[in-house]
Amino acid sequence: MRIFAATAKLRARARPDANGFTLVELMVVLAIMALAATAVVLTIPGEERSVRSEADRLAARLAAARDVAVIEGRSVAVRFAPSGYGFERRIAGEWQPLPGRPFEQRSWPADVTFSAESGQGVARILFDRVGTSPTPQTVVLSGGDAREMVRVSATGEVSRGR
Repeated sequence: MRIFAATAKLRARARPDANGFTLVELMVVLAIMALAATAVVLTIPGEERSVRSEADRLAARLAAARDVAVIEGRSVAVRFAPSGYGFERRIAGEWQPLPGRPFEQRSWPADVTFSAESGQGVARILFDRVGTSPTPQTVVLSGGDAREMVRVSATGEVSRGR
């Protein structure tokens, strides 16, 4: 009987009032939840990020179209409309779609709007066989408060900025 009594005392000392959580445990859980919530908020794409990534994509495709014009030695054009843009090249006096996945017709994302420097709803940028552009343009992409510009100079240089 004496052994039983000693074991009961040890158990009583090991768990004094273990009915809840300590303040430190609660603070650790709250800190972990705050970190998780921060990670989620930072990964949600905002309007600014969407406009910026679309401007980056457009600038890269314009530079690639200029390179194709130089490599193939023929004119390449980019047609812009409020719905999207597409690439075409001049073969035997006719404009034909430029082949390849990077040059497929692309629609603007739902939260991005397009406007041309000229104020018209439709714009066209042409790259001649040496890579210069007789039709320099500034394309403005906007969405919410975000606004990005993609410029093509007369020398065919493609740049991006606000």
